Amino acid sequence: MSLIKLDKKSYEFNLNQIATKAGGFEKLICVFKDNAYGHGAKILAPIAKACGVKFIAVKSEKEAFELKNFFENILILSHRPHGDENACFIYALNDSSLITRFKKHTRIHLKIDTNMHRNGVCLEDLDFVLKELKKHPLKLEGAFTHFARADEMDASFFIQRKKFQRAKELLQKQSDLKFIFHSFNSPALFRVAKLPDDELCRVGLAQFGYTNENLKKVLSLYAHRLSSRMLKNSQSVGYGGAYTAENDLKIATYDLGYADGLLRFNGKGELRLANGKAILGKMSMDSFSCEDLGEEICVFDDAELWARFFDTIVYEILVKLHPNIPRIVI
Repeated sequence: MSLIKLDKKSYEFNLNQIATKAGGFEKLICVFKDNAYGHGAKILAPIAKACGVKFIAVKSEKEAFELKNFFENILILSHRPHGDENACFIYALNDSSLITRFKKHTRIHLKIDTNMHRNGVCLEDLDFVLKELKKHPLKLEGAFTHFARADEMDASFFIQRKKFQRAKELLQKQSDLKFIFHSFNSPALFRVAKLPDDELCRVGLAQFGYTNENLKKVLSLYAHRLSSRMLKNSQSVGYGGAYTAENDLKIATYDLGYADGLLRFNGKGELRLANGKAILGKMSMDSFSCEDLGEEICVFDDAELWARFFDTIVYEILVKLHPNIPRIVI
């Protein structure tokens, strides 16, 4: 059976590095959405809690309920209000037209659109939104934004920071409450010398060893041998005969395919495993073939390698890993 191994020491190391950079665990919001970016949210939650993480963000109420026994504060990022929101959770308000759909007195973090133009309230509409929040009413506890290009060395990052600073000032003028502000994501955190004193940061992929070279990869993907055979000179393997042996070669078929969340390899080019050996022929729904490398092989321990081959991003490689693949902590 295919398997995902999660390195506990690497995960703890990353969290401590991030907390040091941010100014303490009280400054962290760890993003656990989409099964902790494919890693396994319920498996990693007790480790994060033991390290000192108290605040997380997730995609949906379903994810929040799965983790509610681990963390004091859970922010739900992609919620569509239904009038029965849970008092234990904090909900992102992504559009002012949704205010009246929330259950009254629901805890809210207001999303500010600072130029990404995806979700959130524009600065010029902020006064109106604050009045509507009081009329409904909802419990406004914080505000946040998201950087569109924090990992690119251009001016957009600083423009968005300036806009969010203006939003923070406008919000504080309207209330004596101490709001929770957060704008910094993983790449933004490592781009600045120091996190602003009045902000928390939301770290996603950095927890798992990406976005900074000093962090350690947490996830390794393994496959197990289903069968083996001698592929003779001029014989082909798999659909369409995409690979033909030039010499006799002992090959094996392993139990991972595109139904398990891997991107489908069409047999063109050289998609390599962690040890440098190439997949032979087209990937099947439930398996792939390569040189016989034993009972268990590491498919990848750094998703960057597969992301580069498929011309995509690490996020896609990781989040597609099927939740039914067993995950163990080592």
